[in-house]
Amino acid sequence: MSQEVLILGLNPAWQRLFFLDKFTPGTVHRIPKVEEYASGKGINCGRVLQLLGGAPLLMHFLGANFGSRIFDELSACGLNQAPVWIKEPTRICTTVVSEGDTTELIEPSPILAENENEDFIQTLNEYWNSTQRVALCGSFPQGFNLGNINALDFAGKRVFVDAIEGIDEWLEKGVELLKINLQEYSKLLLRLGIPQVMSSPQFWKMSATAVLERLPIKNLVVTDEDSPVRAFRLVEKKFQGLQLQPPTIEVKNDIGAGDSFFAGWLYADGAAMDFEESLVKATAVAVARCEVDRPWNLSLERIAELEQELAPQVEKIE
Repeated sequence: MSQEVLILGLNPAWQRLFFLDKFTPGTVHRIPKVEEYASGKGINCGRVLQLLGGAPLLMHFLGANFGSRIFDELSACGLNQAPVWIKEPTRICTTVVSEGDTTELIEPSPILAENENEDFIQTLNEYWNSTQRVALCGSFPQGFNLGNINALDFAGKRVFVDAIEGIDEWLEKGVELLKINLQEYSKLLLRLGIPQVMSSPQFWKMSATAVLERLPIKNLVVTDEDSPVRAFRLVEKKFQGLQLQPPTIEVKNDIGAGDSFFAGWLYADGAAMDFEESLVKATAVAVARCEVDRPWNLSLERIAELEQELAPQVEKIE
């Protein structure tokens, strides 16, 4: 199966990363070094997928100086891009990493003008008909015209989603994968009117079954930081659930762990891996990401080692 995929990472950021031995609010911190680089869910996913051996095409809105720096950096690493240039500047995300914890300060996204929405849909149409796999990563910028993208013909498309806001029509059309975290899962259950009795031992089976019966989602994955990753699907209307506990590691930087998981699943799908193999691959990629400073610095050898460790630990959710 082809590893080509169109990634819609429409809300990128320029990342400023501070590493501190100890972060104390209300005090002065002298930072010896500031790392800066292109970031955002689509960029993180695209670069990790490229490292794994995939062939992503990243479409994103870029503006002003930081937008140009993002474009130049990604071009230098060989990542294919379809940028839509906008007037407002690309936002900055400032992250403080200290004692294994991360604190993020994210600027508001740029506000799109109507002509920029028109440029977006015109650019997207250049690739849409020749694209079989589409991955939506993260939030939309302010002023984004959802109607334009919802009106596209999704026939023959295999759609993967790592987002929660503005995706209702995408889910109703049918998606190959919805990957969300626990907080986002709670939002989805609330929107669907599904009870959230998390104290019940049958919570995961009952809630996931209800979601999958109401929406044409082939694979539903819920991550929850250090807790088990849970994956669900219906096969011939029968529930299948798996969970996998990530190993305890020394976390260097966990920003983009979910994006790396998503990239791992996309790679597994392109390699025609099955449900369980995809869960193992994606979890291994996410864990390996947390052990390094930037997502694309992860080690392929370490991923393979983690896969061997994790494969026997997959558990069924009954």
